[in-house]
Amino acid sequence: MNKNAGLNRRSFMKNAGFTALAGATGSLAVGASQANAQGASPTQSYPRHANGNFDFDTVYNRAGNNCARWDSPPRNYPSGEFKFGMGVASMDFECAPCITEALMERVQHHSWGYLASTEELTSEIVKWNGEHHNNDIDASMVTLSDGVYPGMIAAMRSFVPRGGKALIMSPAYSGFYTMASAANIETVDSELKLKNGRYEIDYEDLETKMTSDVRVLIVCNPQNPTGNVWREEELLRIGRVALEHGIVVLSDEIHSDVIRGDQRFTPFSALPDRDVVNNSLTFNAISKTFNLAGMKNAYYYSKSPTMLRRVNQYHRAELSTLGVVANVAAYKYGREWFDQANAYMDRTHTMIEEYVKTNMPSVGYVRNEGTYMTFLDFAKTMASIGAEAQYESHGKRTAEHYFQDWMVHNSGVYLNPGSVYGKGGAGRMRMNIASSQSVVKDVLDAMAAAVNKV
Repeated sequence: MNKNAGLNRRSFMKNAGFTALAGATGSLAVGASQANAQGASPTQSYPRHANGNFDFDTVYNRAGNNCARWDSPPRNYPSGEFKFGMGVASMDFECAPCITEALMERVQHHSWGYLASTEELTSEIVKWNGEHHNNDIDASMVTLSDGVYPGMIAAMRSFVPRGGKALIMSPAYSGFYTMASAANIETVDSELKLKNGRYEIDYEDLETKMTSDVRVLIVCNPQNPTGNVWREEELLRIGRVALEHGIVVLSDEIHSDVIRGDQRFTPFSALPDRDVVNNSLTFNAISKTFNLAGMKNAYYYSKSPTMLRRVNQYHRAELSTLGVVANVAAYKYGREWFDQANAYMDRTHTMIEEYVKTNMPSVGYVRNEGTYMTFLDFAKTMASIGAEAQYESHGKRTAEHYFQDWMVHNSGVYLNPGSVYGKGGAGRMRMNIASSQSVVKDVLDAMAAAVNKV
């Protein structure tokens, strides 16, 4: 074996800041450290400004790499109308360099057997929650999963009998309805009300919907697609009424890191009411934080051991070695990258708000508090083009699906139809803003030209 092929651990820890995954045995070929010597390190190649900060302005082209956001929509538009993929919730930025370096180092070990341990991953999850969200959890509370979906489906199977229901405050992430279907349960919506420029909970309607067949309440915080970051008093109120009705709270907090600068995120499990907290489970991942959805890594936890045991009996995770490597690297060394990315997206939200109000007066805008989505109201444009009257004759599920096609054909911009997010989504379209601001500006210009001509 070549004497230069062994892993220089000290060099790697210095350059990449990441130790080899526990249980990876044998000699590894030189990875990131050798690339550094050759001047080809991902850290060095990542675009940066003159001040050393990460450069999110440079467009990172994801098309042609089997990317759901950019390569799926064109299949429906073979004539080339599609130009901008602003639907699927993934970032367009090149990922944090520490992730790429950790993966490069691991793949130099040419064996892909079973993992020996995931303790480091769990430890970093606990640390991230404590340092990033001031939320005190420990490893015994955490169950690793290969996605939020399998964890929530296991919880639904645990707490909801077949034919029972999950209560959802809508508009809400369309995946909740898919999860409920997979668990063989039904859903009922409590529609949020738009008041003074913010989506608010209709508490009277919410409690009215808490009938005897409703066994879980899904809380989405931050709310996808409306962008709400729920306040402590809001979470306490819905948590207490759920407890009174014997309904378990399932809190999806996958967007919890993507919070705008003037907002404060409150984890449901950190509420100052122990009974409310013990009646809940939280589902999370850093797949949105670091754009790692393809690495299939997530977790759920509860401060009630009884709750956790009930869900665990319906759940099994099959974790990917590279997913564990990537996530540990992100947790341990990606904080600076994410803080800069989050600040950049905050400025993008402000740019969009100002642009829409100035250049698209017919389009309704609600200020986001979190997530990198925005929920635009195109009801006036849809009325002008007769979307409600034409969608069925064009073979579309809803008027919003018809408008999705109209927008692509007239601007090249692909958005998600609001109707897939439950009650309250009519007339709305979800737009992903996690792209270079130059791309977002081109998208806004294209949409404005389309809607302002009708």
